[in-house]
Amino acid sequence: MVRRTSCWLVVAAVCCLVATIPVQSANGQQTREVPIPGTGLSLHLPPGLAVAPQKPAHAGDATLSITVESLRNFPRDGVVTKAEVQAQRTALAKGQATVADGGGGEAGLAEVVALPAGGSAVLYPVYSEFEICDLRLELVAVFFAGERRVTLRYSLPPAAVVKEDPGYFGHDKANCGSAVIWRQPGPEVLKRFHEAVKAGHLGPAANAWYTGFRAVLASLQQTTPAR
Repeated sequence: MVRRTSCWLVVAAVCCLVATIPVQSANGQQTREVPIPGTGLSLHLPPGLAVAPQKPAHAGDATLSITVESLRNFPRDGVVTKAEVQAQRTALAKGQATVADGGGGEAGLAEVVALPAGGSAVLYPVYSEFEICDLRLELVAVFFAGERRVTLRYSLPPAAVVKEDPGYFGHDKANCGSAVIWRQPGPEVLKRFHEAVKAGHLGPAANAWYTGFRAVLASLQQTTPAR
């Protein structure tokens, strides 16, 4: 797999654990309300889901990170530019999935999903970032609220998925030592894995990871007008 080697540009962003409010969901389950700063939006999350910088209660559990970036703070030149983000916003308004995150993410697997609070998000996975020995399981949703771009990133340590679905993984001792990597790294294996997890055809860990993130998106609500 060929990846562009680059570093993330640190932009003015909010990536934080915000104040949470216990609430009762429609089905009677206890959730907690997590506001998304500056947007008037909030998520209703299971009590046990770690929101960065929190650490999960168990090493193999998923973590959600929330990043809010002001559009005016993106630079004209750099890893992620203002023009790229504006183009992403325009494409999303037309129902087109565009990834603008500096080269990470599987752009070919991106899709547009409707949000319950109105509007839509581009949803895509990150299965490896920049080099062949990197293995990760991340689902990313990007949407816009006023003049802010919101990125939700749902990360799962891969150990349980590797154990339950070993056919997708392997080793390259010459280049990666003992590290577990994608078997025959390339777009085809990632596409097969992604289609399988979307269909619920993988092991419990992978399926719960995908359905868990879709539940996060489904919990999005408008609570106050965006500032």
